[in-house]
Amino acid sequence: MSSVNSNKRLDNIADNDDILTEILVRLPLKSILRCKSVSKQWRSLISGLQFCRRIYPDPYLVLGLLLHKINLNNQENDFVPLTDKPTSPPFKTLTFLNHPSGLEILQSCHGLLFCSGFTNTDFRRDYYIYNPTTKQFRTLPLPPGGQDSTIVRGMTLAYDPQKSPHYKVVCVRKPNSWRAYLGIYSQLGHLNPFKYDHHCGRMGYYLRHQIVIYSSETRSWKLSGRPFIAHNGVNFRRGVFWNGAVHWVNYYSSPSLYFKVDDEKVRKMPMHAIPIPDVGRRLLYLDESRAHLHLVEIYGMTKFEVYEMKTDYSGWFVKYKVDLDSITNAFPELISRHLHPSNFAILGISREADDGESYMVFHIPGKVIRYNLNDRTFNMIYDFSPGSENRYLRFNWFDAYHYIKTIAII
Repeated sequence: MSSVNSNKRLDNIADNDDILTEILVRLPLKSILRCKSVSKQWRSLISGLQFCRRIYPDPYLVLGLLLHKINLNNQENDFVPLTDKPTSPPFKTLTFLNHPSGLEILQSCHGLLFCSGFTNTDFRRDYYIYNPTTKQFRTLPLPPGGQDSTIVRGMTLAYDPQKSPHYKVVCVRKPNSWRAYLGIYSQLGHLNPFKYDHHCGRMGYYLRHQIVIYSSETRSWKLSGRPFIAHNGVNFRRGVFWNGAVHWVNYYSSPSLYFKVDDEKVRKMPMHAIPIPDVGRRLLYLDESRAHLHLVEIYGMTKFEVYEMKTDYSGWFVKYKVDLDSITNAFPELISRHLHPSNFAILGISREADDGESYMVFHIPGKVIRYNLNDRTFNMIYDFSPGSENRYLRFNWFDAYHYIKTIAII
């Protein structure tokens, strides 16, 4: 009789989410991950927002930046820690899969990494979702029409753990035949698909595109809406997920775009007018932090503003003013060549829970600087190992990837 009562008590504990949570959060991470396979209830509990917050209380905390060495012929990454606590690099190279051409990071999104590798035989890319915290990964199935990199204009991971444990991948495809190119006449009406853009002094043209979406919930792709027309200046390879939408900047004067993932509609995103003719948009940074979307454009100055987009998309406003001229006083070796925009790159803008501690991370040759956006103090947080390759700028804003811990299911 006592054994029966004991089994009942164990069953009651196993069925009580509150008690079960208090037990599970005390286990090592590997044990927690194994517990996901016990039952659907346990899997749902461990994947839930409240449980994840017990393990990692701040889901927006960026522990460090993974920097891809773009000027070296390899797939290595430098790791720049951003917190006071010692943080080990999650990896040097992506080795979760022995891919023939090696793997590279395309995007980071709330703890998940979107990765890719070229096949050796054609232009096709393979795509993967990887969680560096749990070391789990998933290979994306072939999207409709294949993965030919000459056809796929860009893919963007859309994942917000505060709203759903599931993620989506938004793929923008272009036509693979001239018949499809010419078919845009019927949609453009009187507009010529090939036209001169007088504002930036370049020939621009319009293409028809189709969006397909992969869902981690259904493990499948689906077509999204009807084809849409976009200017060739829109950079679909640098999509940024924020506010439930993927955002793409047009480097010419034509409209930038964003795509709301829930209602699956493409809309125009307001942008500033390009101040200098014939140069196009000099975008230095576009990314999100703590549910804020930031934009930095520089036209030959080291004094500039950080803009933030309003959540209703009514426009941008100045959030911070930045002055980097004082950096040369701290690093005399830069005085001879001056800290020009071509000599540094913004790697990240991190909004903190206390906005007074929000900061910018940027790279100058051989060093990474942390700059407080409110009191304008700064300090060097990373010094690259000596070497000739460190004399040159090696990074852009899209070569720095957030490392955030999460137990999200892949």
